[in-house]
Amino acid sequence: MTVPPFAELGFYHILDAAAWDHLLFVAALIAPFAPRDFKLWLSALTAFTLGHTLAMAGQVALKVPLNEQLVEGAVLVTLIFTAGRVVWFKGAPKSSRRGWLGPELAVAALFGVVHGLAFAKDLGPLLPSDAGALWAAWGWFAGGIELGQLSVVAAVFVVRWMASTRGFSPKDFALALGALTLGISLHLASQWYLA
Repeated sequence: MTVPPFAELGFYHILDAAAWDHLLFVAALIAPFAPRDFKLWLSALTAFTLGHTLAMAGQVALKVPLNEQLVEGAVLVTLIFTAGRVVWFKGAPKSSRRGWLGPELAVAALFGVVHGLAFAKDLGPLLPSDAGALWAAWGWFAGGIELGQLSVVAAVFVVRWMASTRGFSPKDFALALGALTLGISLHLASQWYLA
């Protein structure tokens, strides 16, 4: 079976080592949740993917000039905010909070928009000009992103399980992952600020 090129591109856009922003974001986003909370974390990942894809499509279609430095700074803000929330809530899932889905999905979609704007400049030249092929390319790309994110989720859950065999509670694991992600994000933000 041949994998469509844009699905492969979306998949490796997430799993590329240079895509540290996506890897860290997804890890921090799902850190507080268990696999059984799939409705919550899958909804947030899908909202992120939709925001990401729509932002790229809009940017490619409209060609609005953006300050790349500011967009990259905004990506770092999404990382700091997401990881900071995990640390602030001490690794506890927020699923028990009333009305979780509305605000959380809006934030995930908004952060997807920010990340999508950062990648639009790279994807635009690769897209086909034919309208039908363009829509298919967007669909395959979004599907590839979602599969890439699910791969990151699976890896985090495997590491979480391994940590649990060593005596780490799910809350401790989430707090450690959130703190690690926050530390890396703050370091990257300091490098961005000094650049």
